[in-house]
Amino acid sequence: MRWGAKLGALVIFVMLFLPVAFSGITKAGYEGRRVEIKAEWITPMGKQTKTVVMTEKDVIDLQKQMKKSQNVLQVLTDPSSDDDEKSKAMEILEELIEKLKEFGLIPKTFTVEKFLISLFNPKLDFILPIISFGSGFSWIPLYPGEAFIGFMFRPIIMQYFILGYTASVNINLLPPRIEYWDMVGTHTLIVWGFVGVYIDFGKIGYGIPNLQFLMGEALFAGGFDWL
Repeated sequence: MRWGAKLGALVIFVMLFLPVAFSGITKAGYEGRRVEIKAEWITPMGKQTKTVVMTEKDVIDLQKQMKKSQNVLQVLTDPSSDDDEKSKAMEILEELIEKLKEFGLIPKTFTVEKFLISLFNPKLDFILPIISFGSGFSWIPLYPGEAFIGFMFRPIIMQYFILGYTASVNINLLPPRIEYWDMVGTHTLIVWGFVGVYIDFGKIGYGIPNLQFLMGEALFAGGFDWL
């Protein structure tokens, strides 16, 4: 048999065999590679560092929950949104925070209501509510961990490729108005003076989605939309 025919037969065999093998793995409850996530909980009382173990399936589930939360900021800050729409948006955010608590990325005692009320009630100052997630990488100078909840006064730079979403609310005093802006797809986000939840799975390595996530308030938030 010629090498071309042998190679063709091998390709056909692999195409037929892989779905069966993958199905068997799925039925066996395979959840992918397990990785350790370094998480820091930063409060005015001090800092606590812990290690969280997650699987590829956990990260994908979290990614789906974040995608579901994509439009909540716009709904919660839009004066035309009715009570039902805002209530549904709040439920989606609460589900996301509960998922973060389930995986151990934020404390079990974390108060959902207080955080959401503070985040989505715009104030007449320079604090900007912001939510951002997508596939790419991020960088915080001199910070080696993959996740934190609390205060980060160093700059946070997040770069997304194709799959990225960032939304924020900007308050203008003259004339008084609230502006909603977002960036979709390939873009660069720069955040300074951040308070909230930050997760970076991009540095973990092969097998884990390059998931970036940030939700909270910032003294400064801006960036470049490349599309």
